Amino acid sequence: MLSKTRALLAATALLAIGTAGCRGPRARSERSFDEIQALARGKTAQQLVQLLGEPDTRQQIFDAGEQWIWWNYTFLDGKDFAPEMRGRVVHLEIVVRDPHHPAGGRRPYSEWLVDDAFGISYQKPSTNAR
Repeated sequence: MLSKTRALLAATALLAIGTAGCRGPRARSERSFDEIQALARGKTAQQLVQLLGEPDTRQQIFDAGEQWIWWNYTFLDGKDFAPEMRGRVVHLEIVVRDPHHPAGGRRPYSEWLVDDAFGISYQKPSTNAR
């Protein structure tokens, strides 16, 4: 009887591990997108790195801006998201701008700010397998 119980427990554990792997990636942050959006508003680029860590990629956009992306970083939550979207892991995207670029060259990230027009957004990870 004891060996059957152990076998059942082992099978249950393996099933749980297998099922957990099928759900897709987990968010690297425990904060939802809305929480991060509220925290990041008005921050400098240097403060963003202190708050969120280094982005996974930085892409040059516009003349004096960059889009920073943290892959599988956060999740959607709250009443503004459809029930089927809540809990979905997304890539965090934040546009930062050098406010003094045209006048005198590139400034340090401590002076760059989150862009008010494009600001903070997310992108759903692709589900297409290659």
